[in-house]
Amino acid sequence: MSGLEPAVVEVRSMPEVSEQETFEQWEAAVAQAYVPLVVTPVRSGDFRARIVQSRFDDLDVSTVDASGQHISRIPRLIHEPDEPILFASVTTHGRGWLEQDGRVGEMADGGLLLYVSSRPFTAHFEQSWGVVAVQVPLSQVVGASGVASDRLPTAVRFPPEGAAGIVGRFFCGLAQLQHTAPEQASVLARHGTGLLASVVQLAAGAAPSDEPAQALTKQQAMAYIQQHYADPGLTVDRVAAACAVSRRTLYRLFENGEDGLAAMLRRMRIERALALIRTDPTRPLLSIARAAGFVSERQFYRAFKREIGMTPGEFRAVHA
Repeated sequence: MSGLEPAVVEVRSMPEVSEQETFEQWEAAVAQAYVPLVVTPVRSGDFRARIVQSRFDDLDVSTVDASGQHISRIPRLIHEPDEPILFASVTTHGRGWLEQDGRVGEMADGGLLLYVSSRPFTAHFEQSWGVVAVQVPLSQVVGASGVASDRLPTAVRFPPEGAAGIVGRFFCGLAQLQHTAPEQASVLARHGTGLLASVVQLAAGAAPSDEPAQALTKQQAMAYIQQHYADPGLTVDRVAAACAVSRRTLYRLFENGEDGLAAMLRRMRIERALALIRTDPTRPLLSIARAAGFVSERQFYRAFKREIGMTPGEFRAVHA
């Protein structure tokens, strides 16, 4: 998936719909987005649930926000021809538990849990909750990690402070990035299977490869640039320092781009300037240049003409 809007499904209680019908709708939505599950409410009354799902080739990343409920993957729903899926869930709010393979893991406070679709599991949330859920074919993670499926650390909570927590934050950032920069999210999503394989390797005592670490650094750099691109003082050296890597390493991470890191930063600033010109047609161009992160009006004019093919004044006249 590249450049496509995430799919959104929302189910909520309505006076004209019975509680049973509401949950049947939600159960069908869950089956469509993930795998067939038995879902039951923990209490009667108002219910709401929402899934925002992005598909990147073999990797799915979604956010779920819902009222309290009990979830079961029972044996009769597990069909042998179905390709087994590895799920990774990062709890963004609320508290619950998940049980699989005789283990119970707490779902809370940014912790990451793994579980598989080919074996029964249950999950329970008493109150409202939210997770970022990742799903990838189990065979790919097993192949990339070298860890057999029966040795996977299912229903084991990985805390947000360790390496698995960094991977969890990567997926949370990916879910957000899909809304603002879907093509960039698609590039980063290619590393998702490798990152999950690294979590499995670490849990099994094996050494992960370098590729997932590079993907994390790249995601960290992009997040930092998106947060600070409007600051005229933002430089490549400052981004490198924020990511604790050398300038050379940072350039190497972005060398596959059209013309690298500087071009990406320039385009972000131009996009900001375009938005300001459209929404505030009387604002002085020097003010727009500074608000978009350019050091001088001359730098702004040169960059604008390079990207858009005309000067900011010409663009304003055409779109007046």
